Amino acid sequence: EGTSTYLGDTSGGNVVLSLLAEPSIGKTWIAKKVDAANTFQLRVLSGGTIDGSGTKNLTSLNESVTVQYDGSNYIII
Repeated sequence: EGTSTYLGDTSGGNVVLSLLAEPSIGKTWIAKKVDAANTFQLRVLSGGTIDGSGTKNLTSLNESVTVQYDGSNYIII
């Protein structure tokens, strides 16, 4: 499926990116926070994890993360 990129503009408040529970194996997402205020949060639908955690919070301006689905959960790469 390739890669999807999301820019989190948190200037108006916290933003949540909900990742699919079971996308295609190898599907990759790149998320970047593009405002200094608030939090850009990645969350997996239906109880999956990102490197063992239920969420991944981006709190700093220009902070980014790349995650990939491994068939069970998401891993940070």
